[in-house]
Amino acid sequence: MSFLGDDPRDRLIAAAAALSAERGYDELAGEAIATRAGLTVAVFDQHFEDKEDCVAAAENAILLEVVSAVSRSYSADRSEWENVFHGVKEILELMAANPTFAYLGYVFSRQMAPGSVREINEAGHRMLEAMLQRGWDYSDSPHQPACAALGVLGGAQAVVRRELVAGRAWRLPQLLPDFVYIATVPFLGQEQAQRLAREAASIL
Repeated sequence: MSFLGDDPRDRLIAAAAALSAERGYDELAGEAIATRAGLTVAVFDQHFEDKEDCVAAAENAILLEVVSAVSRSYSADRSEWENVFHGVKEILELMAANPTFAYLGYVFSRQMAPGSVREINEAGHRMLEAMLQRGWDYSDSPHQPACAALGVLGGAQAVVRRELVAGRAWRLPQLLPDFVYIATVPFLGQEQAQRLAREAASIL
């Protein structure tokens, strides 16, 4: 189920995400977005300057929803690392339920998107990296590689892209234990990361 509403702007954003995944950016046009949304070009022009503005709004929408999903998953009654895997679970479920937005965020924005869309994507990447970097605050490891969070994020995104390109967005939530392991092993070591991965498997 989409996280967007049914107002004209949201319908245009959803149509832009879907068409970006299907056609790529070069083949995209405001008229096609409006038609896909069941609206007129005049309505498109009321909400967006051009197709880049609309696609940027779609990229921003999925980024904000990721932040919202992580926030909803947080509980003060759990450890920080348990909150990590509940947050990861929310993100994977969000992407599985919204595959065109997942494609927009993980594939399109890296390979085909115009500058404004890439900037939003990179800002989201930096935000997630900073969140992961906080893992050192809850780690007993004496060694803290500066690029650990970046490596975690890169590895996780590579797996997401692989599943999306293969048409298996539905499978992402099933990979929760793998993602939990990827996210925690640099900070906690193999034994604790495996324990958390087993816990993640138990909540599937």
